[in-house]
Amino acid sequence: MKTMKSTVARLFALCLTVAMVLSMATMGAFAATTIEKEDQTGNITVIGSVDDNEATVELYKIIDVNMVQVEETVVQPQNPMYTWVEAVGQWVEKNYADYVKVIKEENKENDKVVSSTYVVTEKFADEGAKELGDFYEALYNAIKGGTIVGLEAVDTVTIAKEIDAERYFATSTQPMGQYLVNATKNGNTYNPATATLYPVWNDSSKSWELNDATVVLKSKGGIEKNVDGTGDLDYSIGDTVTYRLDVPIPVYPEAGPNEIIYTDFKVGDSMGKGLDFGGLKTVKVYANTSPDSYVKDDLVGAADLIYTIAAQTNGFEIDFNYDAVKTAVSACTYVHVVYTATLNEDAFTTDVLGNKAYVGVNTNPYDKGSYKKTEVEKKVYTYGFTVTKVGENDEPLPGAEFKLYSDAACTNEIKFVDKENGVYTKATEEQIKEGSGIATALVTNANGQFQVQGLACGTYYLKETKAPDGYVLPANPIKVELVDSEPDGELDGCSVEGGIVPNEMSPLAVGEPGEEIQTGDNIFEFVVKNEKPGFNLPTTGGMGTVLFTAGGLVIMACGAALVLVTLKKKKAED
Repeated sequence: MKTMKSTVARLFALCLTVAMVLSMATMGAFAATTIEKEDQTGNITVIGSVDDNEATVELYKIIDVNMVQVEETVVQPQNPMYTWVEAVGQWVEKNYADYVKVIKEENKENDKVVSSTYVVTEKFADEGAKELGDFYEALYNAIKGGTIVGLEAVDTVTIAKEIDAERYFATSTQPMGQYLVNATKNGNTYNPATATLYPVWNDSSKSWELNDATVVLKSKGGIEKNVDGTGDLDYSIGDTVTYRLDVPIPVYPEAGPNEIIYTDFKVGDSMGKGLDFGGLKTVKVYANTSPDSYVKDDLVGAADLIYTIAAQTNGFEIDFNYDAVKTAVSACTYVHVVYTATLNEDAFTTDVLGNKAYVGVNTNPYDKGSYKKTEVEKKVYTYGFTVTKVGENDEPLPGAEFKLYSDAACTNEIKFVDKENGVYTKATEEQIKEGSGIATALVTNANGQFQVQGLACGTYYLKETKAPDGYVLPANPIKVELVDSEPDGELDGCSVEGGIVPNEMSPLAVGEPGEEIQTGDNIFEFVVKNEKPGFNLPTTGGMGTVLFTAGGLVIMACGAALVLVTLKKKKAED
């Protein structure tokens, strides 16, 4: 009976599994359409949010799919399967040669090129997300700038709200291929995206199928924030960061008869607690047609007529006079706001050294209440490391003293402020000048640990200046490398020469008797061992020699005394 029940259970489970597989297969079948003709079309759906409502979306076909009819209802791809649209292919050949292979057909009689086919290469298919993002942005700029001649949008659609639902989208029906998609809306700018309608072989149905494509709009929010002048995102406490906001100037319509157009245009920033705003004196405003750069001559003059600037809590806000902006810099499409902030002693304890910049515009120029802020954040990071000092038996050693240097010769000492319990924060120039709280050494606490905070990535040299009682002072400094290859605030690839990166042997969390030091992704941890003297130097001779020598001297003294006594006695008898 028990066997029968077990068998029935197995059969039930098998049937359930088959049913689930069939249901998933059916779902997949509904998501794709069998390709029955070489010019078959599919739907491209562009999805937005409420902020994207009424955005205009343009679609440019950039890649063709080569499908051929082999039977009445049988279509197959033919090499070369993917080719650049001719106008795009010419631009790709000139600017991204690795992404295209050009096949030229010549007239044999006069050696003139009759036609050229621009084949998409595997290099393009294997490219990384960042490289492709840069490529599509450059391609879109070339299209809008007129560099690519003769390429027109194959369709223009508008994002609209679905009736009785909170869905914002637009749909376009197009032949197979890849399309460059970009949206525009007053006060908003978008990253170019792609939608691809391409054939996929279904081994079950033995047919080529076409899936519809979906694109989600990625708004830049009308503002980009960058660290100006360098690509670095890692800093030490006390370092000054120069930020740059790249803001497209909104385009508001002209007011008609009896119309009021609301043209708010504000830009600002609010610093996190790990940053000290450099002050209004550091804020400069530039204007030009570049989305991400400026030169000295782009500096906006007569600032008081074009905008006003006011201090905010650890930040600022610029209120542009829109009409004055359009008059003073009528040919410009971007403003660039440049300013500074300095990392303070709270930088390390702040999870991310972020500060939220924003642009505020009227999303509906006919509605005064439509003013909205779009925020963007640029993150910078700072790092540190924890040292655990142990003895020969891995016992924690309190009281060991160290100094940290930026050079191998250990001449450029880095100063720190003592935050207690073995925690030290990199000192700023002002703190060093005042001399308040500056530590004379980095001293291990009761757990044998100390931690330094607020360093940029790079190479450092840790020198032990005083060993715990009974231990030997190491001869050479410890080389420490802090690496964040992304950078994303998480250390990776760090190394230490002269120390041990803990794995199974890890006394880092000893707990008692002292308070535990914090750890995190931006902290590199390693162990340093001290040694006791292994032996005492030998001395020549031994105690036996000393005793024999002392005895000989006594005997010699006694002999000399006996001789003197004998001589005196003999003299007296004479």
